[in-house]
Amino acid sequence: MQKTINDNYGHTMGDRILKYLVSCIKSETRHTDPLFRMGGDEFLLVLRNCDLEKANEIISRIRDKFRNFQDFKPDFSYGMSYFSENIYDTIRKVDSLMYQMKNEKKQIS
Repeated sequence: MQKTINDNYGHTMGDRILKYLVSCIKSETRHTDPLFRMGGDEFLLVLRNCDLEKANEIISRIRDKFRNFQDFKPDFSYGMSYFSENIYDTIRKVDSLMYQMKNEKKQIS
């Protein structure tokens, strides 16, 4: 998402959209749910003590809000998983699921 926005509208707009995404996330999560920027336009949100059904509801609300950013109608891909044996394995799993979702979106468009 961000590369396309940056290429077509400039880095200032790309930054505004990322800031809007963060505000959407923060408005739908608890202050105790840490949010980390992993790099570029990739973030890691940790929803503690939250089952996957509830996490899906939260992500759906975030996506609905985020898609209302001006005329851009941005979207994002994500991966979701319970914490596994260690943080590295968990991040690899959700990263893989996120790229799977990205690839599925490319095939549809």
